[in-house]
Amino acid sequence: MKNCIIGLMASAGLLLASAAQASVINFDELDAGGKLASLAKTAPYAGLTWSASWFLGDTTVGGYDNGAHSGNEFVSNGFGVNHLGISSATPFSFSGAWFAAPNTNGSRASWINITAYDSANQLIGSTGNIAISASYALIAANFGNVARLDIARDKGWFVMDDLNVSSGTSVPEPGSMALMGLGVAALAWARRRRQGN
Repeated sequence: MKNCIIGLMASAGLLLASAAQASVINFDELDAGGKLASLAKTAPYAGLTWSASWFLGDTTVGGYDNGAHSGNEFVSNGFGVNHLGISSATPFSFSGAWFAAPNTNGSRASWINITAYDSANQLIGSTGNIAISASYALIAANFGNVARLDIARDKGWFVMDDLNVSSGTSVPEPGSMALMGLGVAALAWARRRRQGN
């Protein structure tokens, strides 16, 4: 019985692992060319639609030497925009992103709030206002079935990098279902064989 339970747990783990494909969006395959440039030029990017106020930058831009959490590229909020959106026609899961306030002389954001909505524009959840500083901090979330993220700040500029998303739905791919079916059949066969002895 113990082996049967362990086998079922392993099959379920394989099934869940293959149902979604996690990725970290770090913007490093893009080239900002030493300036802040509209990310809309590359939209959609990484399978997501980015609102027009997202700007791509790199760490050579004056005041943004702390802009990237990893690599050299990052995104920042546009001029005077308080709410920025990230959306997709295909539902995705969002587990967090890294945020900081850049080293600019101008106004800098002191908090970030991420709110998630589903395809019917129903609220999934919100992180609440999370303080940020010149050092990168992870704003974690556990939002599934997301169609749109709204990222708000209190004032000024912020930078974001290493966005953690998972594509896919709760419906497993056919190969995983077949693998799990074979595992269950093998466990049933082994159990019958043991009972016959």
